[in-house]
Amino acid sequence: MDSSSNSPRVSTTSVPGVITIDGHSWSYWAFVWLGLGSLLPFNFFITADPYFRYKLHDPTMPNSTVSRLELSYENAVTICAAVPNLIATIFVTFVCIPYIHKYRICTSLSGITICLLICFSLIFVDVHRWREIFFFLTMILVMIQGVFCAILLNCFFSLASTLPSRYIQGFVAGQALGGVFVVVCSIASILFSNNISISAAIYFLLAIFVLLSNLLTYIYLEKSHLLQIYSSSIQEINNEYEPLLHSSSSTTEDYQNSNNNNNSNNITLLALRQRLLVAYKYTKWNFFGILLTFICTLSLFPAYMSKIQPAYPSINYPNTIWTDRLYAQVMTFLLFNVGDTLGRMISSKIQIPSLLKPHLLFSICVLRFLFIPLFGLCHFPNTNGFPYVFKNDFIYAGIVLLFAMSHGYCNSLNMMYAPRRVHAQLSSTVGALMLMALTTGIFIGSLLSYGVVAMYGDAKEPDNQHFQ
Repeated sequence: MDSSSNSPRVSTTSVPGVITIDGHSWSYWAFVWLGLGSLLPFNFFITADPYFRYKLHDPTMPNSTVSRLELSYENAVTICAAVPNLIATIFVTFVCIPYIHKYRICTSLSGITICLLICFSLIFVDVHRWREIFFFLTMILVMIQGVFCAILLNCFFSLASTLPSRYIQGFVAGQALGGVFVVVCSIASILFSNNISISAAIYFLLAIFVLLSNLLTYIYLEKSHLLQIYSSSIQEINNEYEPLLHSSSSTTEDYQNSNNNNNSNNITLLALRQRLLVAYKYTKWNFFGILLTFICTLSLFPAYMSKIQPAYPSINYPNTIWTDRLYAQVMTFLLFNVGDTLGRMISSKIQIPSLLKPHLLFSICVLRFLFIPLFGLCHFPNTNGFPYVFKNDFIYAGIVLLFAMSHGYCNSLNMMYAPRRVHAQLSSTVGALMLMALTTGIFIGSLLSYGVVAMYGDAKEPDNQHFQ
């Protein structure tokens, strides 16, 4: 690689004073709220796992016996969400990028809301006689919302990448807050409701409310002073006919022969493939940093970490609600999402390593794989004879927080640095490229999680059938 590709190309903007103009407005929090809603549908499908198991239970079987559909729900949801999401992300990255349009965003939000409305309506339908149909219908809805989420995230990341870095940091922080929001709702449902159907109805209504508010937030954000300032650059990005009007050969020749001050115009004239290659050339360390960050995280969370048990037997606890129903929710899901949020918030104030040291940031992302053997020393119900070393819940909580904060910090830094390493007119392309790394990392990490669980040996299926 040439030396030029190692040095960041900090993007410039036509309005350098935008942070001063818009720094104290609600636009930053609008991106936080949009980030919160962007991953909410998948989180709700996962968190409502006991409700779907209740729906899929065969009433002719004993209550303690788990049916085939119940056992396959978690794996099916993961695959049905990850595969269409990855395919759609690759498609919109290589075919439709860069293209930010309000109708694409509004259609995606509306489509996800309709999927959740259908799920909400099925809560009050007795599906015991057609459980297989209900199962496949649910998986179809998961696949549809996965496609819509890919399109939505592509637009939001591309949009946030054209703005100052604080806005993409706010968006990824909102995604972490979405996880906290879901877990808090989960804990509240455990404490205040034992009725699975009522808890599920509240869950889906909350998700629908957030998505509708996201729709209104974006419509208002589009007319905000912030986007009006950047309207010219966004309009340039939204020129959907650009790849058709300029052939690859002519744009490449123009790009290679230009050695004057018209570099920005030549970048604009690049065809889609050349834009992606140039964007990748300058941001590849951030691309692989995000990829490895999500592979490491998804290989452990939630498939492996949700099965870790309290450090001491439940006989030492006077109230088994903690060990049976709340331990995983608080010690794993809540702590992870809180730590993830803290890591993303810290990245807005402390940015070490700096933009000039992409190799060091990449090395930190690689070092996170040490958490795989570290969590193997916790109280996992394994059958392969791995040692149980950390016999204290506070040690496990500390490892979870460090794991989550490093995930949020590395993810946020890579997301903020990548658009700043290219010219402003390629920032939208970089945003979509980073989303492809994120989606690919989630897919590979989800598959790797089965290997991690099998490596340590999952002794049994969880016997908790309560709505979590």
